[in-house]
Amino acid sequence: MSERKPGLRAWYGRRTPPDENVIFAAEETEGTPLVLYDHVTHEGEYAEIVNRIYNEMDSLKRHPAEFRTWTVEDGVVTYFQAILDFAPTDMRSRVAILQRFGAFKFRAADGPNEKKAKIEAIFLEPEDEGNYEAILRIQAKKLVDIWSPNENTLLDYIVNQPAQVGRTLADRLSPTNETPFQIIGHPFLDVRSTDLVDLAESKTVAYERDSAIHLVMDVREVLENWDADAEGAGGCEQFSLLDALLLHEVVELWLREDDPEIDILDAHIVATTFERYLKGTLLNVAVEDFFLDWPQPSALEVAEQQKAEMEEQQKAFAAFIDDDDVPEDLDEDVDDLPMDSDGTPPKKKKKVAKDQNEVAKPEKSKEGKLFRTKDGQYYRIVDGKKIRVKKKTE
Repeated sequence: MSERKPGLRAWYGRRTPPDENVIFAAEETEGTPLVLYDHVTHEGEYAEIVNRIYNEMDSLKRHPAEFRTWTVEDGVVTYFQAILDFAPTDMRSRVAILQRFGAFKFRAADGPNEKKAKIEAIFLEPEDEGNYEAILRIQAKKLVDIWSPNENTLLDYIVNQPAQVGRTLADRLSPTNETPFQIIGHPFLDVRSTDLVDLAESKTVAYERDSAIHLVMDVREVLENWDADAEGAGGCEQFSLLDALLLHEVVELWLREDDPEIDILDAHIVATTFERYLKGTLLNVAVEDFFLDWPQPSALEVAEQQKAEMEEQQKAFAAFIDDDDVPEDLDEDVDDLPMDSDGTPPKKKKKVAKDQNEVAKPEKSKEGKLFRTKDGQYYRIVDGKKIRVKKKTE
């Protein structure tokens, strides 16, 4: 058995499970989450989803052939792949998992060396990994020859009789089943993205604890987009990726209720096997896509970023102009040579006919003043002409 104590059972998109402290820290930043479904009252935003999943499980119980083609070899390959994906890499740990959920069977003539050689052949690293699926099937066939899951267990049903999985889970989700459970939603509204970085790095989107399935709510939209884009990708078309995610946690919930001492890793591998019966490995791909853009900055972070950008713009503007050259009463426009910048209206004078030969004199009221045009350029009036004022850096 692993050293992790029964507690939080998560769906995670990497090899190792999340640290429970990461989950607790994320929850503390949020406050009170949402109850999406309560199995006691059968109410909540996800009530329709749970009822639909229940009906599909009931259909799987009655008509398994309508869901997907599934052989014993398919089941063993899927379970074996889940072990390779999540179990420790040493052979002893992997063999221990197989022993906890099944039994090895050898020929009477096989001695200790022959038995060891057959087991080692299952986990032998291939020299050529060009066709992973083909190699995986070859190894799984070797496993089928010497191992089988314990009879009448949920893993046995997943591998050999998916219809029995439908019966088991339909019974658990049935409205007549009074055993409580909830689905809790975490929208993480107004939570700083920096407080969710560790959760994102753990690639955790759901977890089960104390008969409650917790869900990172933002993942739903991405999963629905993948459902629309990946039609015909295999698996059971009757189920969505969100269904597969929730059913993964329902399986972990059922396994813990059936055996409170079950190892967390063992339960995760069994639940993953059923999840992949439903949708293959597509859920992993979709969740990987989700974490490319999550978490998003909160509204407060966006406001702080906008304020910081504005302050940077103001600093850049101050650096653009020589402070000694810019008076406080700087005019906004000199396209048409504006009035005196002191704001005092000029006194009217009598019109005097000008000598045509007289040279026009510049207006002294504008001499030396600094003005800005509509296009943002700065000019000083020198001898009646607009002379551009250069930046400090020019």
